[in-house]
Parts: sequence; structure tokens; C-alpha cells
Amino acid sequence: MSVIFFHRVAIRRRHFLVSAALPYLFIIFLGIGVLIVTLVSGVLHSMGTRNITIFGQAHSLGQLAAVLLYIVGVTGEALLLTAIYLVMPVGRLSFRHALIGGVTAALLWEITRHILVWYYTTMSQIQVVYGSLTTSIVVLLSVEIGALVLLLGAQVIAEYERIGHEPIEAAAPPMRTGGRGAKTADG
Repeated sequence: MSVIFFHRVAIRRRHFLVSAALPYLFIIFLGIGVLIVTLVSGVLHSMGTRNITIFGQAHSLGQLAAVLLYIVGVTGEALLLTAIYLVMPVGRLSFRHALIGGVTAALLWEITRHILVWYYTTMSQIQVVYGSLTTSIVVLLSVEIGALVLLLGAQVIAEYERIGHEPIEAAAPPMRTGGRGAKTADG
């Protein structure tokens, strides 16, 4: 993350105590958020067992509850990623930029998750190859892909921050590769 947000590190530094306390406060707020999402999903799950009568015909709310549960899950995922992006980089990040990165990462993760589920259920022979280690292999691959998606969301934020601050067609500084007495390209 610090490589992606290198333009912020040179400008702002975070105090050591803030960096030490921030993860603990973040975990507390994350726990509160998970509790709220659990309560909402419980309400939606109980709603799925009920019926509604329209013009004398009973209709199940199961499909509506499933769709709402999926939307709540994706929204919670985007807000979680947004919170990570607000806390991780050094310096203040606007909520709008963090939300753009969080939504981008959440959408990329959902697309990747659906592709992985399709691949593992239809085409993969991972169970035959790895046997009892299949779960470990799938979890490790998922964590690797999740880290990549998290970094891609951070890169979107960093590029969005640079819009308007750095010229698009700026000339690159000259490269120097030699030590003492080495000749450069310009002399």
C-alpha cells in the first residue's frame, strides 16, 4: 500500500501512537459493523419464510429476501473495503475517494468470486489432484486473489487522487545509472 500511495507518504507522516492504536480501533468498529450486518441479514432471512397475499394469492418472500440479502452483503463488503482504504494509507483520504476504491474492489471481488465458483464446480479437477489438501489450496488462491483485488482498489484511489495534481504528459526525470565518472546520455 505504501508503494501505491507513495505520493502521500512524502507529504504527510503519521505519528507512531496513531499508527499503533489505529488497528485496534478499526477492529472494534469492524466488529460493530459485522454485528449490524448480522442483525439485518437475520431479519431478511426470517422475512424469507413469510408469505404475502396479493389479490387473494399467496406469494413467498423467499426470492425477495435472497436478493435483498445478496445486496446487503455486497454493500457491506463495499463499506468494509472503504473503511480499510480510509484507515490504511498515511494521511487523510476523502470518503469519496475511499468509496470509489471500495466499490471498485467489491465489484472486482464479486466478479472474481463468481468466476471461481463456476470454475471449481464445472471445470476444475482440483479434488483429484490435491485430495484432502483441496480446501487449503482453494483458500490460499482466494486470499492471493483477494489481496490483488485490494491492491487494485488502492491503485484506483491513487490514480483518482493524482487527477488534477500531476500533469498527464509530464516529462520524466533523467535516469542516472553510473557511479563516479560515468558518462550520461547528455554528456
